[in-house]
Amino acid sequence: MKRGFFFIYLALGVYSFFILLPLLALFSASFKPAQEIFDPNLVPRSPTLENYRIALEKFPLGRFLLNSLLVAGLVALGQVATSALAGYALARVRLPGRELLFGAVVALLLVPGEVTFLPLYDLVTHLGWLDTYWALVVPFLATPIGIFLMRQFFKTLPQDLFDAARIDGAGHLRMLWHVALPLARPALGALGALSFLSAWNMYLWPLVVTRSTEMQTVQIGVNMILNEEAARWNVVAAGAILALLPTLVAFLVAQRQFVRGITLGGLKG
Repeated sequence: MKRGFFFIYLALGVYSFFILLPLLALFSASFKPAQEIFDPNLVPRSPTLENYRIALEKFPLGRFLLNSLLVAGLVALGQVATSALAGYALARVRLPGRELLFGAVVALLLVPGEVTFLPLYDLVTHLGWLDTYWALVVPFLATPIGIFLMRQFFKTLPQDLFDAARIDGAGHLRMLWHVALPLARPALGALGALSFLSAWNMYLWPLVVTRSTEMQTVQIGVNMILNEEAARWNVVAAGAILALLPTLVAFLVAQRQFVRGITLGGLKG
């Protein structure tokens, strides 16, 4: 290895360590007894699982985790499906005003979520969806960033593939299913991972549209632990680790597709 690369990798390793240090400290605190919580050592002297037992027994974290998994999974599936359909239509179907529609999608990327928050809340209130999974899932089944990503990816696919499928008698649905989607797995994986993480980390919207503990998500659960266990940071750390694990697993499972999707989803007009 060249000396220049050695120092580059060394600098990146040190930078990565400092990025991961807060997470390592949180993980360590979740195994520390109360008397060690402010000990600067990353390795607990007397590791214990008592903090996890308290967090799971005193708070309905199991229900919170189940709600978050269900909501994040449905939102991710919905965004992948709607983005693939809309992205294919904007990239490969000759529609009147197609470019105008794509311009509207791009314009929606510039609209902050705070602008649509109150109208969405008013809508789900009038529909009677408060404190239901409908309110947590339906408003997020489509996303302009997903449509934009898939449209750009489908534009990069060779036209010859679609021409060959059309000669064989395939319509747009068959071309989407048998040609476009198999080639778009990296982009779909990246979109699914991003959608899952985004839905999992939602806090304000679930806090506003849910009323009962049975419908609340894990982010609200962590805040509940923080409010009630402010004197026991080790228990708070255990609850935070339990909330973090599913997203970490989801990212590790979809890591290859995520990286390939970001790399291959080039911007082609």
